[in-house]
This record gives sequence, C-alpha cells and structure tokens, in this order.
Amino acid sequence: MGNRKSQFVQNENNLAIAYYRYSSQSQNDASIEQQQEQARLYAEKNGYTLVKEYADRAISGTTANRPQYQLMLSEIEVLKPAVLILWKTDRLGRDRAELVFAKSVINKAGCRICYIAEALPDDNLTSPLIEAVFEAYAEFYSKQLSQNVIRGLSYNAKLGLYNGVALLGYTHDSNKHYVIDEDTAPIVRQIFTDYAEGKPITVIIRELNAQGIRTSRGNEFTINSLRGILKNRSYFGEYRFGDVVIPDGMPAIISKELYDKVQKRFELNKHRAKTTADEPAPRYWLTGKLFCGHCGSSMHGTAGTSKRGKRYYYYSCINHYKKKSCNLKDVGKDKLENLVISVLDGFLSDSENLASLAADIVKYYENHYGDDSYINALESSLNETEQALKNIVKAIEKGIFSDTTQARLQELEERKKSLIAAIDTERVKKLAMNDTRRMKEYYEMYKHADFKDPATRDFVLDYFIEKIFVYSDKLIICCHYDDMQDITIDFKEVTAASEGVLTSYGLPHQKKNS
Repeated sequence: MGNRKSQFVQNENNLAIAYYRYSSQSQNDASIEQQQEQARLYAEKNGYTLVKEYADRAISGTTANRPQYQLMLSEIEVLKPAVLILWKTDRLGRDRAELVFAKSVINKAGCRICYIAEALPDDNLTSPLIEAVFEAYAEFYSKQLSQNVIRGLSYNAKLGLYNGVALLGYTHDSNKHYVIDEDTAPIVRQIFTDYAEGKPITVIIRELNAQGIRTSRGNEFTINSLRGILKNRSYFGEYRFGDVVIPDGMPAIISKELYDKVQKRFELNKHRAKTTADEPAPRYWLTGKLFCGHCGSSMHGTAGTSKRGKRYYYYSCINHYKKKSCNLKDVGKDKLENLVISVLDGFLSDSENLASLAADIVKYYENHYGDDSYINALESSLNETEQALKNIVKAIEKGIFSDTTQARLQELEERKKSLIAAIDTERVKKLAMNDTRRMKEYYEMYKHADFKDPATRDFVLDYFIEKIFVYSDKLIICCHYDDMQDITIDFKEVTAASEGVLTSYGLPHQKKNS
C-alpha cells in the first residue's frame, strides 16, 4: 500500500509575506502600489504582521524567470510565515505546471495562500476545487489572449501601426501611428551623431547614464541596448515587425546617410588585429581611409608574432590577407601612421588651413548646440522624474513604504541629480559656443596640435584627408578640397620620418613652437 499523502500543517504564528506582479509596460507603478495597499489592509484586518514583500514589475506570469518570485520561493522555508498574501491566483503565475510546483514549495514551508480579490470557501472540500477553477481559467485566459494578440499584431504590422514595441524617440497617436516624440528624439539624434563621429560606445553609455537618461524601458543603457538603437532601421523610417517590412512606413528621426555612416563604423571596428590576453588591442586609426592602390580593396589592421615572441603590427590588403589574390605586401603600422601624421602636421602649418578648420569647428558647434532641442529633452526627463517622485511621496503619505518603495525613491533622487547636472553642462556648452573668441581659441589649439591625442588626430585626419592609397613603392594621399593637390610620397625618397617630420619631398618640415 502506498504512503498516505501528508496533511498540510500551517505554521503557528501571525507572520505574513506578500507577492505582487504586473505583466505589461502599459500598466504603471500604481498597479504594484495598489496591490501593496490592499495586502497591507488585509494583513492588518486579519491580525498578521507583514514581514517581507516581493514585487516583479512588467514580467509575464507565464514565465518562472521572475527574480522576486524566485527569491520568495527560496526564502519562504527560512521565514516560515503563516500566510502568503496575493491579489489573485494569476499574480502567482499563469502556467498550471509552474503553479503546482510553486504551491508545493509554499505548502511544504507551512504557508497558506490568501487571495484578496478571489474569495475561496473555508471548507476543505470545496476550496481546492474553486482554486483549481481559478488556475485553469488564468491559464486559458493567457492562451486565448496570446492567440488574439498574434492576430492583432499581424493586422497592425501590415498597416505599419504601433504594436506595443516601445522605441526611444517615438510615441504613437490615438490611431496607433508612430509619431516622433520631440522630448526624446534629440537624444536619439545625439547618440547616432556621437557614434558616427568617433565617440566610443562605452563613453556614450557612461554619459547617458550619468545624465539620468534611460532607455524606452526605463533602464540604464548597456552595450546591447545602445547597439540595438544604432542598428535599428526604424530610425530612418523603415517599419519592421516580424516578416513585415515597409519602407518609409514611419517618420524618420535621422537620415539614411547618418545611419549608413554608423553601420560603416561598426564594420570597421570589426577589423581589429587579434591580441593576447595580456596585451591591449592597438588602435588602427587609418582604417576606413586606407585602400590598396593595386586592387582597390580596403586595408585593415593585422598582427604577427616572431619566433622570439615579439609582436608586429601591420596594415594589410584584405585581398592579399584573406584571398591571396593581391601582391601588395603588409605595411608596417607605425611606418604608415608616422608618414600620415607628418602630412597632417604640414597641413596645420599653413595659416589658411588653420583658419578654415577653426571656422568649420565653430559652425559644427552652432549646428549641434545652436538649438535647445537636446536641453529640452533633458528638461522633459527631469519633469517626468519630479512627477514620479511626487507620486512616490503620495504613496508614502498613505502609509505605503517598503524596501521596493525606498529603492524606487533613491533611484529617482539620483536620476534627478544627474539630470540637473547634465542640463547645467549643456547650458555651459551653449554659452561657450556663443562666445566669439572660440574661433581664435580653436585656431591656437590646432596650431599646436597634439597628435598623440586620438580625438585631435582623428578630427584633423577626417577634416583634410578623404582616402589614402598604398602601393608597393609609394603612398598617394587624396584630400577633401579641390584647391589642395593630392600628395604622393615615394617610399624610396623618404629620408626621415621621426617625430612627425618629413624632409625629402616638399612637405612642410619645420617643427611648430611648443
């Protein structure tokens, strides 16, 4: 004869825990706060002491991968409360198999589940039956809702309508058409512009998070979330949902040209020489400008190790390196970069070149900081943060205060401080841009340019040089401007290439005064 099923024995105390959950971003913080308020009233009314509260925000009940849910199941055996307070059955979950497991853990811990909005009979015979009906309905509702949602999403996608996919920089109107959110669109433009102009992803992330700017889900930026933005074709107007693609299906925040420039930079960053674990990756800053003069393909950074273990770095023609279909041999990284630095140094020794560069820098800052759109976006985020703080304060005044509320309050306070600091910084930039002395300052700064500084070097390179063609015996540097002739450097005639100085083929060779 099999063992008789063990009887449930409830813990003999007045301790209670509570679990709250909501599953949609369309619901707000009040959904959790309302459940919390009702749970506290229930505990007080029934003589329980609420010792721990757990809350999962915007996570579906069809998955067990909920941090606070898992924490509750792991702690319940230690806390040994008499009751677990839930708003409804479906707050614990919408999958019956998972519910069976969860209730087994809860019951073994001597804890009884109490539902606030679903009254169950007190008798032991009827109560499990009614509870099972609630569980079955929750699962049925979830599956039926899923089928209806899929049909609705497919219909919306064919019309290019909003399908619940939140995108930074966009909102939607009453007819579900995507529209540009003027409060956050400037942030998106700034992200694309910064990356296209050479700012590293990690720096952009650090600046955004420091300013209190958050993703469309309200989280801090990570490498994955920022890459998701920079790779998203929606931002130049292409609507995508599943297999549905509609060109110009939504308003564009950036141009296709800017998007392509960003993708090109992603591609260039893939071609970096492999290094050892203890060795930092060198920066091949000529990548994107450097091309093979024989076959026309691009040249990228490569590396090799000698028999004695010494590392050497080169620029290699892709067709030679991968396909062996080009005869151009690898060219030393330092050799090429020193030659180009010497050319850039020569450009900056010309006063007309310097004046042109300084004027264009001033124009650049006027274009990027001449309007208030970015500051307005930051101020809008500040207003939203202050409103959220007011809502939290109201909840506290009603007696709703827990670890969750405290953590949320601290998060909002930190965000407010960061946003205020960011707004002050942007206003200082705007004042500096309006100062007429800036052009003279840029002139003097680049007159004594430090090419060891990557930002300075990259800017001067992009400003003057369009392409560089490498041949077996020479280098041809093509400039952006019609009034500047292409420069040919014969490798055999190079007699000195140290400290950025070349003396043998007509390039400016005088050192600048320090």
